[in-house]
Amino acid sequence: MQRLQYDSAIFRRDAELNCGARVEKPFQIKLIIRRLPANAAIGWIKQAWEIFKQYPLVFIQMLLLTFVFTFLAAQFTLTFIIAVFASPFLTAGLYGAIVGVQQQQKIDIMWLFRPFQQAFCRQVLIMIAALNFLLSVPLMHFREHLYTAMVNAQQSGEQEPLLLLQMILLVAGLLITTMLFAYAVAIAYFLKEQRVLLILQASFLACWRNIPALLLFGLLSLGLLLLTVPTMLLGLVVVVPLLNIAFFLSFNELFALKLAAGKDAVLEV
Repeated sequence: MQRLQYDSAIFRRDAELNCGARVEKPFQIKLIIRRLPANAAIGWIKQAWEIFKQYPLVFIQMLLLTFVFTFLAAQFTLTFIIAVFASPFLTAGLYGAIVGVQQQQKIDIMWLFRPFQQAFCRQVLIMIAALNFLLSVPLMHFREHLYTAMVNAQQSGEQEPLLLLQMILLVAGLLITTMLFAYAVAIAYFLKEQRVLLILQASFLACWRNIPALLLFGLLSLGLLLLTVPTMLLGLVVVVPLLNIAFFLSFNELFALKLAAGKDAVLEV
């Protein structure tokens, strides 16, 4: 197993001991990124259903509120920028609600907005949103350019040998960007990591080492989405929250924290 060492921040937290006593002390963290079997994706969806059915209306309300907010924000440039920077906070709020259900707490729609009030995550979530936006905009323009070039080539009947290469580059760019930010919000919010480059690296490595499980999850997600077609897509109000919960559960399984024995924390990849 390869190991990548980095200078870890020292966190001061309450540590729960087996004997039940609570002590407060600084300690360093060893972040372990697990490699899971492909069929782990099935377990994520099963567990997600158990969580969803405890508070179905709350999760559906969170989905609809996020959708309405995103739709309205997309109508104007200023509100769109606001939506871009608000998105990680809403994602963190949804993830926090999932953890609340796991901890047998009573959740409501206001859990979605809790991260906006939490100062510890404000800066790093804004930085994640900004980087995601900066990387996504060129890809969006490239996709529009490629689409126009393909339409023109089809209408003219001429073959463009570079189109295939450009398509491969676009797919690779979208895939890499997705892997970089897939777990970024969860890492920043729950592991309280403030270094964005380390967050993106950990997210990418988690995806890279678990491609089979995430690929199966993607196929299962596609299958569930297709099942909503006979319902005139009304089933999306159940399937989309379910898949969001399942994806967060994958974060729970991929990442683990342990006390580090040495001076430096170790990110095992």
